[in-house]
Amino acid sequence: MVKIINYLKRLSFILIFVLITCSFIVFALYKYWTTFGALPISQSVEKWGQFGDYIGGVLNPGLSFLSIILVCFTLYTTSKQSMTQSFESVLFELLRYHKEHLSNIKVVYDKESFKGVDALDWYITEVKFNFLNLSNDDMLIQERVNFSIDLVYEEDNFFSNAGHYFRNLYHIFKHIDEASFLREKERVKYAKLVRAQLSSIESGALMLNGLSSKGVKSKVYIEKYSLLQGFTLSKSFKNELKSAGAMRLYNPVAYGDK
Repeated sequence: MVKIINYLKRLSFILIFVLITCSFIVFALYKYWTTFGALPISQSVEKWGQFGDYIGGVLNPGLSFLSIILVCFTLYTTSKQSMTQSFESVLFELLRYHKEHLSNIKVVYDKESFKGVDALDWYITEVKFNFLNLSNDDMLIQERVNFSIDLVYEEDNFFSNAGHYFRNLYHIFKHIDEASFLREKERVKYAKLVRAQLSSIESGALMLNGLSSKGVKSKVYIEKYSLLQGFTLSKSFKNELKSAGAMRLYNPVAYGDK
């Protein structure tokens, strides 16, 4: 669909170019006809040569200018296509790494190992336990949430590769956001494409990580591209976060659909 739209845009530009060119020709002939139309058609080669000089003198500057515009448009289109291909190549490579990092997240409880999304589910459970049992209710909500999440990372290899997973996800959205040659709607489209790859549990873990000291940089992208749509936390934990005011640490647009 996007390719069809881009093709129609290029076709419309070419049609406009042709119409303007025809307008120049019609205008030149009209002015000549209104000025010399009453005179008989000459049989002199010299007169026809003068007529050709007139047509060339009137049309050449305008047509040359239009040709320059067409060349610039062609170069711009080719350049943007090249940049888009390079951008998408990097993006899909980062998405491949994203899947690898997800599968490499690991946590062990009582000699039982959990990986991938199951490990992230336990990550959320650990944050919940810290928030409800180890954090101080008198702390500011930002500090309390930050403490509860950072505590998960203090034990070496407890959630191995979780940091790599969240950092890669951050760089995916940074890569999209810094693609200045893309229009805002195009960047949102790519962000939605990535968001669709995230499970609801991943979105829930992302929500918590964005409030930690390690993941604070990702907060701006979480809000800008509405990455918390459909995120999953247990009902009791979500209610606890709501009552404590933690959900308001994000702009409401983070939970919507952009």
